[in-house]
Amino acid sequence: MTESNLKPKAECEGDRDRCTLGDECPKYGTLGRVARDGKRRIAGCGDPVARGKRNRAKGDSKARRARKQLGITGVNSRHEEHWGGEVRVEIKAGKQVSPIWTRFKLAEAQSDAARAIADNRPFVMVAMPDDIRDGLVLCRLSQVQAVAAAVLEMGLGE
Repeated sequence: MTESNLKPKAECEGDRDRCTLGDECPKYGTLGRVARDGKRRIAGCGDPVARGKRNRAKGDSKARRARKQLGITGVNSRHEEHWGGEVRVEIKAGKQVSPIWTRFKLAEAQSDAARAIADNRPFVMVAMPDDIRDGLVLCRLSQVQAVAAAVLEMGLGE
């Protein structure tokens, strides 16, 4: 007799009253591990516990990627405050930064459209809101080294 390797399937045990899936709740499928509240959920569950866990995992993943690209060493912690290095960093991910990314892409496209053929300088966006004298400098993470080198060459880093 052979044993089945299929995982047992059942209805999601998440909080149905607070689920954001609406008519799709409860989902049916392979149950995950038991959470701290003692419930097992299906992948994609829309209750607050499951959403929070996914959001945290996504934020941690993006923070690890950013830390590696920036070459920041020090304590391996999910808290950016403990990282050390030469700059303080706060990583934001998800829908809260989508408007910033949209504005950056539009500004980059405008700059690219007016760029001369041989112009290979890295792109930087400066955001300066009304009633604020300071501004923000935004660039692609993949171009940070090129931007830093250009800033040093301009003499602004001294």
